[in-house]
Amino acid sequence: MSGGGPVRPYVITGGRSRPTRTELAFESLVVALADRPELPEDALLNREHRRILDLCHSLLSIAEVAAHLGLPLGVVKVLVGDLWDLGAVQVLPPVPQAERLPTTLLEEVLVGLRQLR
Repeated sequence: MSGGGPVRPYVITGGRSRPTRTELAFESLVVALADRPELPEDALLNREHRRILDLCHSLLSIAEVAAHLGLPLGVVKVLVGDLWDLGAVQVLPPVPQAERLPTTLLEEVLVGLRQLR
């Protein structure tokens, strides 16, 4: 059975199903570091790792990266974790729920803006 079909996710991640970093959420923001350290020669970066570095020249969420690459979120989290471990990307965690503005306040602001018309 040979062919150029899609690559299975476990092949892309080297058989791993979880990232090395537990703090990676789908809304975490990722950016490739312009002044990243020289990657070690034994750092086996696959095509998807390189595509993530190319995509993340500006902040993107892990969910956005997954959508751009057409890969499952879990696979992208593993790959981003690899790049983070190598110091090739910076990851910003999502804002904790307690620090987010209440929905009622946002609705009041929206009502106020509509009244300005």
